[in-house]
Amino acid sequence: MRRLLGPLRWYGAGPLHLLVLLGSFALAGYAAMRFVPGNPLGVAAWFVGAIVGHDLLLLPLYSLLDRGARAVFRHRPAPGPLPPGPWINHLRVPAVLSALLFLVFAPLILRLPSGFEHITGRPVTPYLTHWLLITGALFVGSAVILAWRVGQARRLTNSSAPDAGRPEQ
Repeated sequence: MRRLLGPLRWYGAGPLHLLVLLGSFALAGYAAMRFVPGNPLGVAAWFVGAIVGHDLLLLPLYSLLDRGARAVFRHRPAPGPLPPGPWINHLRVPAVLSALLFLVFAPLILRLPSGFEHITGRPVTPYLTHWLLITGALFVGSAVILAWRVGQARRLTNSSAPDAGRPEQ
């Protein structure tokens, strides 16, 4: 039995994790078998574009934006205790989701020439407005969650203070 569990200890995670990982490799292999033979240059161009676009352009850009946001908010005095965990994620998550939506719908948001209107019969005019509304809602929702967490942290701090339950004399 000990000999059978040796590779599991070497792997470092549970059997369910291994099963999901093998399943994702099988799915990726199936997708590669379906798409690569039909358009190998297109797939290669997509990979090169992803490498150049993300690793050489986008990663340094959003790393600089993240450092800038941290620097701006580091020098401001906090009005109260921040919740446990990295508060910067309340800026990162809506920004990343908004950027992903922009990336997916960029041709429609920027109203680039495409056959979208001809194929679907739907106009491209509402996409910019919808993306802006969704982006605003993501940031407002994140701000509400942060405010709620700050309120919870203040309540916990006030209730754990030694003089919290004693009346003034």
